[in-house]
Amino acid sequence: MNLEFKFSEGRIIAFSVIGMILVLVISLILIGQGAVRHVPISFKEVIKAKVAFKNIEGDLKVVGIIGNRGINPTLISRTGETEYALTVINEDKEPHMFYIDGLNVHTKLLRYGENDTITIISNKEGTYNYYDRISVQKNNEPIITMGKFKTLKVAGD
Repeated sequence: MNLEFKFSEGRIIAFSVIGMILVLVISLILIGQGAVRHVPISFKEVIKAKVAFKNIEGDLKVVGIIGNRGINPTLISRTGETEYALTVINEDKEPHMFYIDGLNVHTKLLRYGENDTITIISNKEGTYNYYDRISVQKNNEPIITMGKFKTLKVAGD
């Protein structure tokens, strides 16, 4: 019995295609299981929002620009490792400082046209008031809450 195996051009191409498909499938399995990653595949979640101090009909308001819209909006974040990056702009002629009571987080003193971004990370659920710290200190007035900042626990946190 004489067994000869002849390599024809068609067989070489077929073996090559099958070999490449096998390499691709094995690579996808290894990469999908994390065997070749040098960094985690998930990225840290960051919630971005932007608000502005504005004088509306003689009253100081915080106006939502990105994220939560409206006047004196309720700002909402997650507990855990989620970062809440809040950019505050001063569009009023007077200086202001955005302050979240209970978290002791605040912007720098903002003059007209300036902005500051604060990053908030909270590990516990809660509802906190925010207000302009400068008008309270400057006028020696009682604290007038402008809005709320809520941190909520979400499944998986």
